[in-house]
Amino acid sequence: MALDFSFTSQQDEFRAFVADFARREIQPHVREWDEKGIMPRHAIKKMGEVGLLGLIAPKSLGGAEADYVQLGIAIEEIGRIDTSCAMICSIQNTLPNLVPGWTDEIRRDVIRGKQLVSIATSETEAGSDVSNMETRADVDGNEYVINGRKIHVSLMPGATVMGVTAKVKQKDGSNRITFLRVPADLPGITCEEMPEMGTRSHQLGIVDFNNVRIPLDSVLGGEGEGKATLYARWNVSRCLSALNALGAAQQVLDDTISYVKKKKVYGQPIGMFQAISFPLIEHYTRIESCRLMAYKGLWLNTLNKNAAREAGMAKWSSITSSVQAIYDCLQMHGASGYLKELDIERRYRDVIALTFTGGTINVMKLTVIRELLGKEFMGISGAQG
Repeated sequence: MALDFSFTSQQDEFRAFVADFARREIQPHVREWDEKGIMPRHAIKKMGEVGLLGLIAPKSLGGAEADYVQLGIAIEEIGRIDTSCAMICSIQNTLPNLVPGWTDEIRRDVIRGKQLVSIATSETEAGSDVSNMETRADVDGNEYVINGRKIHVSLMPGATVMGVTAKVKQKDGSNRITFLRVPADLPGITCEEMPEMGTRSHQLGIVDFNNVRIPLDSVLGGEGEGKATLYARWNVSRCLSALNALGAAQQVLDDTISYVKKKKVYGQPIGMFQAISFPLIEHYTRIESCRLMAYKGLWLNTLNKNAAREAGMAKWSSITSSVQAIYDCLQMHGASGYLKELDIERRYRDVIALTFTGGTINVMKLTVIRELLGKEFMGISGAQG
């Protein structure tokens, strides 16, 4: 048979291992991390100890050399418990291993949970349109001198090293975007937190660069190739964002199904009412369909095939479906669903954050338009998706 939709026994065992780990090491602390908006250091340390931060890293550096599907399983299961920790796991796996130029020392430390890497690309006038950025890196002798401001910087304050995009003047006089490796503690770097609605332990920061100096060999992915470097990672990370959201939605759906089978109104379980059961079935179907698409995208990436279309479709459909599913489950719990005690409101806040990571929902649709109809149909001059 040409098609096989089953996971291997090893993958099933790995899923069970990650699910048990998340329940033991993450779940007891999630509410505190959310309420206080603090970095989940305990979870990062534990994820490093059991190898979850180096799943796709080479064995020579202490990684597992697993494929993207196995990484997706980890993100989905951690996402069932906490979206923030799943985001951190995704970043620490993909950024050092899919973007060339990080040192072996940094990569080893990330795998062990001793260092955190972060990505700094967004600016006030340059979000999805990275070409509109104003941050510059000017060459001065054997150094780059960086000036500018980045917003929505993941894991800041907290990360030890950032991947920073900046415009660098080329020999022909043009400005090309270059991705640079920048230690977070260098002179001239200041950071302040950006309070968030959800994923509050993931942390976002505003980072200012004032004459920050780094060596010329700090380039990630090649000088002037910043866009291409980012896009190569997105085909994986967007599928992971989809599975993060789907994990959260699936857990809320499972919990809600148990609830509606027990909660009684007018003498019978509310699950007997089609106003309850029909939406649950519809959401369950959408979640399962989106899940298959996300894993297909990871499978294509494993085969080194272009998965831009599948990644774009998976991200926008999975996250919008997950947000709606969690919202409807909240409604099924009545006023109690709005209370922090049940945790649904946190899951709702957290999953909304995924609509913005790695490109907005509408940018995902533009990416799919480019793949299906052609770049000229995107309606944006010079757009690359």
